[in-house]
Order: sequence, then C-alpha cells, then structure tokens
Amino acid sequence: MSEAKAEPDDRPRAPRGVRRVGIGAIVGAAAALAVTSVMAFGSGAGNSSGAGQEAFNAPAGACLDWTSPDGADVQKVECGQPHLFEAVGAVDLDGVFGVAAAFPAEEAWLSIVQEKCTPLANTFLTEKYDPFGRFSVGALKPSQPGWRSGDRTLHCGLQVVAQSGELYRTAGAAVGTDQSDVHDPGTCLGIDGVDVGDPVDCAQPHAVEVVGVVDLAVAFPEADYPDEAKQDAAAEPVCTQLAAEYAGGPTVVTDKKLTVYWDTLRPESWLAGTRKVDCKLGALLPDKSGFAPVTGGVKGAVAIGTAPAPPTPPTAIPGAPAPDPPPLGGTPPVGTESQDTPSAGGPSSTSSDG
Repeated sequence: MSEAKAEPDDRPRAPRGVRRVGIGAIVGAAAALAVTSVMAFGSGAGNSSGAGQEAFNAPAGACLDWTSPDGADVQKVECGQPHLFEAVGAVDLDGVFGVAAAFPAEEAWLSIVQEKCTPLANTFLTEKYDPFGRFSVGALKPSQPGWRSGDRTLHCGLQVVAQSGELYRTAGAAVGTDQSDVHDPGTCLGIDGVDVGDPVDCAQPHAVEVVGVVDLAVAFPEADYPDEAKQDAAAEPVCTQLAAEYAGGPTVVTDKKLTVYWDTLRPESWLAGTRKVDCKLGALLPDKSGFAPVTGGVKGAVAIGTAPAPPTPPTAIPGAPAPDPPPLGGTPPVGTESQDTPSAGGPSSTSSDG
C-alpha cells in the first residue's frame, strides 16, 4: 500500500510502518525480527493434556484466544467472539528440518512460516489472501521441551498484528471478512521515528489521524486493477471532503497546517478483493524525510513538531494481547462539548499496520 496526499508534489510514499507484511508475531514479529516464546508449547513434556493442548491442536477454522503474555491460558473460542488467532492448517516439520535437527533459530522460524504458512492461508481464504491487508500469517510453534520430545508440528493461522508485535483481537471468521486494513474515523496512529505506529490517544504525538474511509469499488466497479494515478484521482476529492466534514469546516485542515493523505492499493490486494483505504490527516517534517509528530486531534488545538519523533522503545512482548484501543479522537479537553468528540462510525477494524 502506498500513501498519497492532496497536493501532487512532495508526496511521501508509504512509510512502511503503515503496513505489515508476511509473517506474524507469534513465531516472530516482522517489525521486530524476533522469534518469541509466546504460544511456544506443543505435545511434549509438561503439556500433554488440558484446554491448552486442545486449543493447540485446533483444526483449520478454529479460533483461539488468550490473556496471558506468554499464552499459557490459551483456549478455543467461537470465532464470533473476540480472538487473537484463527487456525488455517498445520505443517509437519520433520521433512523440513529433519528428525534429529536441533531446535531452529529465529531466522529459520521466520523463513519457514513465510514459506509454509502463507500458502495454507491463501488456500484457506480460497486464494484471496491479501498479504498487505488486515491479516498477517503467523504460527504456533513447538516449545523446546516439546521439540526434544518429538513435536514437529507447526500450526499456522491468521492474526491481526500491531507494529509492536502484539496482537489485536478480532471477531468473526476470516473467510468472507473484508481484509481492508482501515480504521474508525477518529483513530490516531502513533509515530515511530518518522514512520507510522500503533493507535494512540490523539492527545499524544501521532503521525496521522483517520478522518474516513474510501471504497474504491465505487469508482472502479470492474475487476481490473486501477494504477496508483487512477486511485489518487478517485480518492482525492472524497478524502478532501471527508476531512473537511470531520474537521468541522472547509478551511480547518489547512488553517491548522495539516495535509489530507490517503492510501492506495497494490495489485496483490486488489486481486484478493480489497477495495477500501483510509483517508487521514498528517504533516511532513521540514526536510520531507517523513511524518512530523502531531499532538492533538484536528477538532481541537494542534501542535506540529519540526524534529523527528523518537523511535518507539521495544517494550512490547510479540504475540501478547495488545492493550485496548485508545478513545477515538483523543481525550476531550476539559469543557469540550460532547458533540465535539467524534463518534465511532464508519468501517471497523481492530488493527493498524498499523
């Protein structure tokens, strides 16, 4: 996915923090490039029975949830309930690593999940997996004790991954779900250096504030992929209008020195059926090297920084449940009327790639 702005010059092209690609956070967060111990248990010693074992052996289409950072309380739940993981299939690793192989290193797990689990996810979604969409592919790997006891099964699944590597809950089965990675209007996506991070309260420094969603299927009802120039032409007037309505007037956005941005879709996303993109507000650093830190939602006072924000410290545990999302539009200032706070309308998503 790429990112465009209302003016044709100086368009920042998709800080890649906006999207997640490929592998999920349980075996390893793509952003962190680290294998974690989350859900790293199997049929070996210490885990031969109980709800955890039943969940770990769940078939394709089963949904799993847990509250503990290490996944120790994993359980199978109905997919209509909030969950962190939906199984798509399993891989026997004996033929990949060999019966006598040592417990694989981080890089090997990342590689095998990308190679073996992504095709399973695509088959599970009837050849409609969007690698740049709402879901990322992840896996539940055996524990080291389980590996030594002969467990060689990798359980592949779909999950919604935060930039931090933590997981957002989602409700509903993945099959048939719109994979567009869009957000409710009023969502502010944090800033990680000069790139886009996870949702934060709009009162905190952030990269962009979502003002609405464009359905590109309206402008392009045919199946053929429209190139980025065509997507830009279709999205610009809609996003500009949505931004003005959201901000409270046609000049509010420019008066506060913000710019209207929108995402564009890649061919792989279009082929998978993704059609919706976010419209959002942000500002660039003076040298155009990336997003400037913006503090405050557009409905209130806005401050735009001139220096890059510091990188987000890696304090999250990849694979652990992410915190509940912050309030839409930020924490209202004292004395703010209730109608000034944006409502939770519009398409819903629990993730950011963010």
